[in-house]
Amino acid sequence: MAESGKDMKTPSPTPGKTEERKPSARTRARGQQRRSRRSVFQYITVLFAAAFLLLLMTYMMQQRLNKAEIDDLQQSSNSTLQTLENIIAERDQLRQENQELSDQLEDAIQAAENSSATVKEQDRALQAMDWFWRIQRQFSRGYTRAARELAEQFEASGLVDALPDVSYAEPDGPSPKQQYAELYDLLF
Repeated sequence: MAESGKDMKTPSPTPGKTEERKPSARTRARGQQRRSRRSVFQYITVLFAAAFLLLLMTYMMQQRLNKAEIDDLQQSSNSTLQTLENIIAERDQLRQENQELSDQLEDAIQAAENSSATVKEQDRALQAMDWFWRIQRQFSRGYTRAARELAEQFEASGLVDALPDVSYAEPDGPSPKQQYAELYDLLF
């Protein structure tokens, strides 16, 4: 009770006067709460701005890397395209060379066939001239029977048409074919 009397003796502060002088605990708590809210808001804003800056920097770096990769791919693509164009040009050139070589080969084959035919004709002409020479030699020696037998074998061989139509020894003279015809008429 003594304490209660003591409380009574102390003047009780009036509510209006104390509020003016000292902020109440509630008001202080509210102010502190506002300041802490404001500092939390500022802290969140700073963190958000830092995160945004980091995201922006990451985005810029990624864009730079992507651009570098795109440039590398573009160069690689251009290089591949150039290589492909070179290969196509080389292929076309090789096709043209192949065609030229094929034409040359066909010409060479044709020339070889012509040469082969010429060789065969000349061989037949040589054989025919040999027959004609032997027949003429037998006739000039006076062996008409032997000359006739050789002429019959010569006719049977089918080489009569291989005798040259032109005289190479005497351009204006009779050809071997004409001489054989005259000799044949004499023999038969």
